[in-house]
Amino acid sequence: METIVPSVNTTKEELQERVDYMVNKASQLEQLAETDEHEAMRKFIILKNFANKEYHVLTLQKNEAAVNSNVHLSNYRGFFTHLHFTAGKMPLRLLHWNLDEFHQANIGFRL
Repeated sequence: METIVPSVNTTKEELQERVDYMVNKASQLEQLAETDEHEAMRKFIILKNFANKEYHVLTLQKNEAAVNSNVHLSNYRGFFTHLHFTAGKMPLRLLHWNLDEFHQANIGFRL
């Protein structure tokens, strides 16, 4: 999935699709971890980097007006404030905990 391009016309459905993408990918990685933890970890890092890039774009000054004037974008930005990953090199034993962060953030996004 391409990185978001925020605009005042961004819809809730578009953003829900993005959240669903991340949550579904996390679920797939949880299943993959049962058979191949190292591959699941490699793909988790890609997913985590995607989430970090989305948040970065939403917090750029050039996007501030669009995000602040669109309640759905503002809520989407809030989704990322619920993600709390371990910093630096992450041990495999924390993989499931970190994948669950997407599910927890999704609960907050849907409220």
